[in-house]
Amino acid sequence: QCSGRRNWTAARDLQRYRNHYPDLKEPENEEEEEMWNLSFYKNEIAFVPHGVFIETLLSSWWDKYEMLEENHSYIQWLFPLREHGMNWRARPLTCQEIQAFRKSKEVMDRFIRAYKLMLGFYGIHLVNEETGELKRAENWRERFENLNRFSHNNLRITRILKCLGEMGYEDYQVHLVKFFLTETLVEGTLPNVKRSALDYFLFTVRSKEKRRELIHYAWQHFRPPGSFVWGPHDKLRKYRPRSAKPQLHQRPEDKQDTPCQKCGDSVGKDQNQSPEVEQKAGDAAELQPEMSDEHVKEKISKCVLKGGDDEEEKEASFAQLEEKDLKSEAEEVQGTAENDCTKESKKRKLSANMADAKGDGSLKNSADIENISHNLGECAI
Repeated sequence: QCSGRRNWTAARDLQRYRNHYPDLKEPENEEEEEMWNLSFYKNEIAFVPHGVFIETLLSSWWDKYEMLEENHSYIQWLFPLREHGMNWRARPLTCQEIQAFRKSKEVMDRFIRAYKLMLGFYGIHLVNEETGELKRAENWRERFENLNRFSHNNLRITRILKCLGEMGYEDYQVHLVKFFLTETLVEGTLPNVKRSALDYFLFTVRSKEKRRELIHYAWQHFRPPGSFVWGPHDKLRKYRPRSAKPQLHQRPEDKQDTPCQKCGDSVGKDQNQSPEVEQKAGDAAELQPEMSDEHVKEKISKCVLKGGDDEEEKEASFAQLEEKDLKSEAEEVQGTAENDCTKESKKRKLSANMADAKGDGSLKNSADIENISHNLGECAI
């Protein structure tokens, strides 16, 4: 069963990741720190414990599914993160290493090979290295059976998704998440992956726009729809995904944006959100519907007649289930409703003044009419 409360521990973990670990302190003498992950990817050291060099791993382990399943040491070396994992012999990734990874074609070529290796292990084929498009591999039935059986692979997939984001492959993230949402919610081939796909995979995507589209896609195919707890239902019903042409993948070394705020680097607009800004919206209330003039008028009318919006109050009560760092937009919406009330009041007063003016014949020139029109425009906005 995949219903009930959302996993807020997972939500906090993924929010921390999307905000580039704001509580994490880099070593003070970072320049003198040895880059273990980079050395591994340059084929200078073997992973530990009981490991091999990366070239040996990438060349010889393609069809050794049993070894990939039972060995738990290599995954943190192939997909390092800025946090500790189960293998304490592996070293956390640093900002300096991320920059070095992205600048090295040799390293990034190996990174893609490592990604394709793990995709093959899970029964997935990378169709296009430029876009990140995926499809089932020929042996998908066998590999899906293994994936359903051993749940620790869900943790590995979450790690892979996070690492893709650190290395600048956000579009790869989107395709991989969409693949698992399709297999779990539409095709029903990976029932034991469903909960991880919704609680973890979905929220590794740092792009808010893409994340909203994926949440909407998940909601469309989730059954029963009333048990969907990963977004507010009223906003999900109104949401319209933006129609955008698929973009070709840009190699990380060619991108201007770099990944670590701590290192004084710039990041994309979505990625540079502070935790306070993001928690105001929250993952559970990130779906913004398109608003037409009719919607605005309806909202003002409800505000005048009822003094508030019942749906927004429901949303606020839903958002109270979140922790302090995962607040909804209820306060922001409430403020908007109050502004609508104020604007409606001003509009009425202006209409009354216009009526009085017509009565005493004071509207005599075009300047007066232009000023009134301007004021009405501000009310409408």
